[in-house]
Amino acid sequence: MKLKGKQKALLKKAAHNLAVTVMIGDKGITENLIKSLDENLTANELIKASISHPDRKVRAEMSNELAEKTNSMIVNSIGKTFLFYRENSENPKISLKVKKIK
Repeated sequence: MKLKGKQKALLKKAAHNLAVTVMIGDKGITENLIKSLDENLTANELIKASISHPDRKVRAEMSNELAEKTNSMIVNSIGKTFLFYRENSENPKISLKVKKIK
């Protein structure tokens, strides 16, 4: 699923008051981290994660790897904070339907 601009804006707005739920530290990407991120995405659909690595390129690579391994999308990234989204098909919590203005 590819997100449209208005859908991304809706997700960013929904995430504004969210706290970081997953922190990626010195150990990098581990199986436990992937499992934790996957469980959080299933429960909440939209989560913030923080990657503490100092190199911007490494953070981008790590976030892309996490998105791939959890079958999620990166909605936004600001500094060390990344916003991941994966729709829960069984129990959706966030509606991405955007009203068209005529």
